[in-house]
Amino acid sequence: MEKLSMITKEAEYINMINNRLDENWKSFNILLGLKHYGNCISIMCQELDQFIRILFLLKQTLHDRKQFINNSINNQKWSRMIGDNKKEYITDADIKIFAETLTGWEKSIYDFGYIFNNLSNNFNYMLKDPIKSLDDAEREIIYNYIIEYHDSGFIKEYSINELMQVLPNIFVKIYDSIKAHSNMF
Repeated sequence: MEKLSMITKEAEYINMINNRLDENWKSFNILLGLKHYGNCISIMCQELDQFIRILFLLKQTLHDRKQFINNSINNQKWSRMIGDNKKEYITDADIKIFAETLTGWEKSIYDFGYIFNNLSNNFNYMLKDPIKSLDDAEREIIYNYIIEYHDSGFIKEYSINELMQVLPNIFVKIYDSIKAHSNMF
């Protein structure tokens, strides 16, 4: 008689995260080789969002964390029970409020991702450099993030082409951070 191995909800969630992360890494590299920069940026934004959500989960009570993980593996919105048996849903606004409390690299990557998300909405990147549409403060946030965490020689007056050269290093750092933090469940 075969024994069925039981997998915990946490392990199932970690597998779900890792499978998508591995798939997105492969897709990112293929699209980067094709110079489909908009799609690369979109994929990276997905993983930046995933990382912030993992950090959010790690700050929750064990009960709420288990509930949110269960919601995730059952393809449901994150929710928890509050007073009088009312269901409260966790919204993007809740995640944003949490993210604004981050510090250090985690705050830097959140700020970077917030600006990056605006870049992914620029579908005209083949004709016009989307970096040029950012204001000076946004360009400075991206620049400071890159020189502090990835490439101290990154040029101050960069374009999408220079940014795309350092993007794989940024993705690897996010990839490694997701793997490390998701193993804390």
